Amino acid sequence: MFGNVKAERAAIEMTYTDTCDIVRDTEKEIDYITRHVNEAVYKDVPCALVMGKSPVESTDTAAFFNYTAKIFMSPEIEVMAGDKIIVTRYGRTIEYTNAGQAAVYAAHQEVAVIDNSPVFGGGKSENED
Repeated sequence: MFGNVKAERAAIEMTYTDTCDIVRDTEKEIDYITRHVNEAVYKDVPCALVMGKSPVESTDTAAFFNYTAKIFMSPEIEVMAGDKIIVTRYGRTIEYTNAGQAAVYAAHQEVAVIDNSPVFGGGKSENED
C-alpha cells in the first residue's frame, strides 16, 4: 500500500467522519470602503479531527482549555495560517484557529489547530445580577 498514493488516500479518506468550513479574513469593498470581513472560502470539506493535549490556563474570571488538535483533509484544500476552521462532528460545531502552515503530503494534509474556548466556573456569569 505504501508508495501507492491512490490507495493510501482512499484508506485515509475512509476516516473522514467530520466536515469543516474554512473561514478567512478577506478584503471586500462595501459602499466604496474596503473592509475586512470573514468569508467562508471552503464549505463542508470532509475531514478527520484528532484531539491532542489540553493544558489549562486561568484568569480571575475564566479558565481556558487550550486544546491542540490536528485536522486531516484533502491536500487540494488551501489552508492558510490564521484561518478559522469550523468543524462539525456528530452534530456539534467547534471553532478552531489554524496554528500555522499545514503539513501537505501526497495523500492528505495535516492542519494544526487550537481551540481557545473559555470555560466559566460555578459562580455567576458576567450577565447575571
